[in-house]
Amino acid sequence: MKYLFPRNESGFLLPVAIVLMFVVSGVLLYFVTSYASQMNIYEMLESHYISATIKKMESQR
Repeated sequence: MKYLFPRNESGFLLPVAIVLMFVVSGVLLYFVTSYASQMNIYEMLESHYISATIKKMESQR
């Protein structure tokens, strides 16, 4: 009976799987850090504009 999975006769399957795992985890880490950095910028801008709005409303009294 033939198996559907390739035989690991030359020993290339494990190194390929490890390299693929590092590439996928690196890309995932890049996107997560990029998203976190972008959200941090949005939060800083929001707090800046809120404080500027409060100062402007206080100066109009």
